[in-house]
Amino acid sequence: MILELVTYILVGALIGVMAGLLGLGGGILIIPFLVWELPKEGVPAQLLMHVAVATSLGLVVCSALVSGWNHHRYGNVQWSVVRKMLMGLVVGACLGSLITRYLPSQLLQVFFGLFVLMVSWRMAFPKEQLVNRVLPHGTQLNIVSTFLGVLCILLGVSGGSLLVPYLNRCNIPLRQAIATSSVCTFPVAFTGVVMLMLFAPSGLALPEGSVGYVYFPALLGLLLPCIALVPVGVYLAVRLEITLIRRIFAALLLIIGSDMIYRASVTLWAHWG
Repeated sequence: MILELVTYILVGALIGVMAGLLGLGGGILIIPFLVWELPKEGVPAQLLMHVAVATSLGLVVCSALVSGWNHHRYGNVQWSVVRKMLMGLVVGACLGSLITRYLPSQLLQVFFGLFVLMVSWRMAFPKEQLVNRVLPHGTQLNIVSTFLGVLCILLGVSGGSLLVPYLNRCNIPLRQAIATSSVCTFPVAFTGVVMLMLFAPSGLALPEGSVGYVYFPALLGLLLPCIALVPVGVYLAVRLEITLIRRIFAALLLIIGSDMIYRASVTLWAHWG
């Protein structure tokens, strides 16, 4: 019990720092940890990724709120961009939540692992910013925002891993892209976690403390250290040269993504082989 508590505190602290520092919202670290941890709590394999995604989004709601507020205090949030993308992101979050319940856990896990590998590559070898690209308007932006909202829910991440590079490529400076992404994260994650709590199938074989797909003991165990350390990550983001940090984190993501794909592939092979 003590070892588990210490593990939750350390992981939650790391997630909080990374949420503020890189605008990732923490989901890209939360889900691998939960996939490794939740089977010990009695979560069945066929629901593992669904619970990991929903619980991750619950924590992302809180970390995004703290991170977004702190970035706002530094004046880095482009609120005009938030307003333009808000409706599409929320609609996408609703669609992603409905799709998630019908996909097999192992397929979600492989999808997530491939996504993590892609993020790892882009963090280690970022593309040069396209100087002539600007944020689209109207219908085009709504379509892009909806697509990003769907992916955020299917992957269980806040959108920082998707929104930050997209906004940066649209000529929004990196620090402002991180700050704006942190604010956009909140409505996406909030919509997703509510949908996954209220519209999960009835009679799920989940351990006590679950509401829908959200497993609250894990959520609460990670919550306080995560929130406490988010301001530290934001403080570092506005003061440090983050190129080296991005590459170190990219190496960590490479290991995580490879392991996620391997575990899911072994399970699928055992089931279909």
